[in-house]
Amino acid sequence: MTAVRDPSDYKILCVDDEPNILSALKRMISLEGFQVVTADSGAQALALMAEQTFHVVISDMQMPAMTGVELLDQVRQKWPHTMRVLLTGNAEVGGAIAAINQGEIYRYLTKPWDDAELLGVIKSAIDLWEQARVRDAKLRSSYMMSIKAFSGLIDLRRPELLEHSRKVAHLSRKVAKHAGLDADHQQEVFIAGLLHDAGKIAFNDHILRTKYFELPLGDVKIYRKHAALGQMSLSFSEELSGVGQIVRSHHEYFDGTGFPDKLSGESIPVGARIVALVECYEELIEGEFTKEPSTPQQALRIIASNRGKLFCPIMTDHFLAVMQAG
Repeated sequence: MTAVRDPSDYKILCVDDEPNILSALKRMISLEGFQVVTADSGAQALALMAEQTFHVVISDMQMPAMTGVELLDQVRQKWPHTMRVLLTGNAEVGGAIAAINQGEIYRYLTKPWDDAELLGVIKSAIDLWEQARVRDAKLRSSYMMSIKAFSGLIDLRRPELLEHSRKVAHLSRKVAKHAGLDADHQQEVFIAGLLHDAGKIAFNDHILRTKYFELPLGDVKIYRKHAALGQMSLSFSEELSGVGQIVRSHHEYFDGTGFPDKLSGESIPVGARIVALVECYEELIEGEFTKEPSTPQQALRIIASNRGKLFCPIMTDHFLAVMQAG
């Protein structure tokens, strides 16, 4: 186990409905140098976690209103990197073991606990937290390098296509936020918007630089492969798998007439339903479909007229609300 460099850098949340237990935990853990915050219920603990970052949560198992198992399960869902420790009575060991198996609780300790053992568990939990942090940092670095690489390739092949992709990305994220998607899904939609045309890198210069309405039928068939090609180009990275699904489906239409898989309705990933709307809007005002570019007002009318046909009605409403708000 790697020693904790400076305990004061780490914050521990102790949860118990008995004031004397909380007082004993706080005193013992604070003497080791850790920051300690206490809560007398699961509800108070969740409220504290919504406001500040904790590295370890130590919770009693039996508490009124919300048990420790229920609390730590919510912590797992909302703050998965926070390490979770359960305190339990001897008679509750069987339930504690089941909770560990079901809720991915790091460790359980029986009351009365041994101070040295509890401190050892806290330190080993923080060591695992640090390992996960370093691993995640490396994954994020690799993730960002991949995104930059694809963006660079798009820029090299056709700079205006990258500018188009940036517009789609930024507006798609606004729509995703308005639709109530969480921060991770908003980011996924943004990246998908940025890379939705990555498959076009494989096109020859003629297809790449020709407006869609000017392409002969043979080239249209090639053009329609770019969504699947885009997903294929992203398939090397597990972290980009969700982005890849959106990229593959961003030309699927709500009525099932899109490509490449003729998906319809809610079988289309929600991120793809958003990117489809935004890209169509941007392409209308860029003149991708007609000789004369549409005005923003004309483009919005076309989008609205296809609500429930080409485009998801719910996402269309969110898109139009975002555009109306400016």
